[in-house]
Amino acid sequence: MNREAPRGKTGRILRLSAGWALTLSGLILGPVPIVPGFVLLLPGVALLAAESRVIRGFLRRHREKRLLQRALREAERVGIRFDLEKDSESDRPPDPPPPGDATGSAG
Repeated sequence: MNREAPRGKTGRILRLSAGWALTLSGLILGPVPIVPGFVLLLPGVALLAAESRVIRGFLRRHREKRLLQRALREAERVGIRFDLEKDSESDRPPDPPPPGDATGSAG
């Protein structure tokens, strides 16, 4: 009996289908105490991440955001504070002129 993972387009479709089925089942069964939803959610997300660039990108952005928040909390804990609010237009310095502009160039 061949125990290798199915290859090709059919195998990819099967893995994506199984990943979505496990992920959705895990989300639905999350609040139910009989079967903890994370038992199904984790393998589902792992299958999806292995097959889908979109899911991998989403997970990467989520992880980076979580790590940044953790770093900011640690910095605040030791007394360093960052202001990450967007600058208003009046607070920003004017943009420098683009290179090769007519001001001061001999032509």
